[in-house]
Amino acid sequence: MAKILNLFKNKKQTLDERLKNIQDGDIEEREQFISEYTPFIIKTITEVINRYIETENDDEYSIGLQAFDEAITKYDSNKGKFLSFAKLLIRNRIIDFLRKETPSKSNIYFEDTQDADEYISLSNREDDFTESYSIRKELEQFQRELKLFDILIDDLVKESPKHIDSRINAVKIARHIVENKKIKQQLYDKKKMPVKKITSSIDVSNKVLKRNRKFIIASVLILDGNSEFLKNYVFGVEGR
Repeated sequence: MAKILNLFKNKKQTLDERLKNIQDGDIEEREQFISEYTPFIIKTITEVINRYIETENDDEYSIGLQAFDEAITKYDSNKGKFLSFAKLLIRNRIIDFLRKETPSKSNIYFEDTQDADEYISLSNREDDFTESYSIRKELEQFQRELKLFDILIDDLVKESPKHIDSRINAVKIARHIVENKKIKQQLYDKKKMPVKKITSSIDVSNKVLKRNRKFIIASVLILDGNSEFLKNYVFGVEGR
């Protein structure tokens, strides 16, 4: 699954490097980072309250979001792994909230917790949360959609543009396809790129379309799909 996400990521930046940039004042990166890790925040909250949460109406979600933002600010890479620290901080904030809201209810079970500021890790390694959480279903659906175009993940990884400028250009082409209903419909109907229509509507060569065909189609499926998680990775290529 991680192969899919790596297509759209800046591989030069590690998690700690991104967090350092955010702590240095990069507001846009902070918003992007929080958006990417929304499934992680939701999963952590649901593990505590044992029910589905609505991001628009649940107080628990707002508290979890604030706790994750707080974790970004307080994180120190010398004292542990970020996701472990963030998970502990979110859990503590949610439990504190529930204790205040339901002080007399005995059927709510709370595990013993420790101060998140102590940076006590819940695990010894930085697990890729996309492998364990519900986002995996979105990635599996994406793989199924790619197969309709005879595109396998391994082939997509091998044949995707290596340079960021080429990836940005490919995403621009994909966005043009999505915004042009006739071109998009022909792509879906015939399961191949309508090269003539694309080259006649934007300034791009047949060579570029052929060389980046799989990456462009993958980007179209993401931009035209419902997975906000995957869209964030494409937006990251564009610098949004």
